[in-house]
Formats: sequence, C-alpha cells, structure tokens
Amino acid sequence: MRFLFLASLLLVACVPATPQQIVQREEPAINPEQRQEEVAPIAIEALIAGTGALTERLLPTGVIDIGNREAPLTILLFTEHHAQYSREFHMDLFPRLLEDFIEPGLVRFQIVILPLKKYPQSENAAAALLCAAMQNKGMAIHAMMTENIDKERLDPRFYAEDLELDLEAFDECTEGEDIALILKQQKAWAQSLDVTLVPTYFVNGEKNVGLPYYADLRGMLEKLGSRM
Repeated sequence: MRFLFLASLLLVACVPATPQQIVQREEPAINPEQRQEEVAPIAIEALIAGTGALTERLLPTGVIDIGNREAPLTILLFTEHHAQYSREFHMDLFPRLLEDFIEPGLVRFQIVILPLKKYPQSENAAAALLCAAMQNKGMAIHAMMTENIDKERLDPRFYAEDLELDLEAFDECTEGEDIALILKQQKAWAQSLDVTLVPTYFVNGEKNVGLPYYADLRGMLEKLGSRM
C-alpha cells in the first residue's frame, strides 16, 4: 500500500516529513506551571478535508496538519488523549490558537499522538486518529476522543460511527500493519527528539515542554512572528 511504502522510506531515511527541519536543542528549564506527564521509554527498534475554514492534511509520517502551508510559524505538538495536561492544551489553548493564529494564516499546526503504556486504550486511540484522518475526519475524532475520554464511550469506533465514516475501511485500517508501522516510527521519531513528556511542542523547531499559560505562548508566537 502507498502508506506502507512511504513509511518504509521515512524509516530508512530517519527524516520526518515536516515543513520545518526539527532542530534538537538543549531542553529549557521547565516552569513549575508547565505541567506534563511522563512517557514510558520506548526502544528504537520498537519504533484533512475541511474543519471549518481550514483544511486538514494527513502527512506520510502520520502527522495531522492544518492551517496555511506557507505560515511563518509551525507548531508541532506531541500529545495524548488521556493525559490531563494534554487534554487541557486541546480544550483551553487550541481554540484560542485557532482563532488568533491558525485561522489568520500565521501558524501551521501539527499533531502527533504519542501513546502512553499506562492507558490501555492509548494505542487504539492513536490508530483511530490516523484512520479517521484518512477519511478527512482526524481533527474531528481527535476532539471527540479528547473531550469525552472520561465518559463510558471509550471505544473510538463509537466516534467513527458518529462521524459517519466508512466503518469497514476504518476497521480494516485500525487493524492493519501499515498503521502499526507508522505508530512505531512516530515513537522512534519522538525518542530521537528526546520527547519524554506530554504535552511537548516545537515552535519552528524549538522545543517546549509542558502546559504553558496562553499569554506566555501567545507572547512567544508574537515575538517569533515579528522576526519573520
């Protein structure tokens, strides 16, 4: 399949298909207010249609990508549906980022789901996100799974039904080897970037760890944007 071929090439090259070259930098000191959740170590060998006025794209690396392709700033977020502070990032910060920066075309926003071993459904949720994105509903199912994770409907297939996805294709996708390979590659990629906590986000390649105040994040983006 096309995804398996592309993913295999990416694994050999070890180069993520992102619009910005991610540069590893010394990790900044974590503000006590920037909370995070630890990711279990992972061995290397285990390695968008429309959302409102925006367009959702699924990159060959399994990254969900929205916003202006030519935006001067790119945020790459490593997150997880069950982790409390990752959920707060999505529910509190993302709507403001969407209004202030993404919709105006100033920020290109990308999401990678990093499964956590402590949550039994984490891997299934990550696979469901990618498979929904193949039907142009990645951001929609991401929002539904994040906002309803404490409720009884933990099976992502419920949300696939709500979104009226092709369930046969969705089931085949979530159980397929292609998605498993992409998830392994994403874990290896995260490890190569020393991503051990969620949420972790890169702004034009600069690493930031934890849940920031929105004012601080906005200030960072405005400062970087003024230099472009």
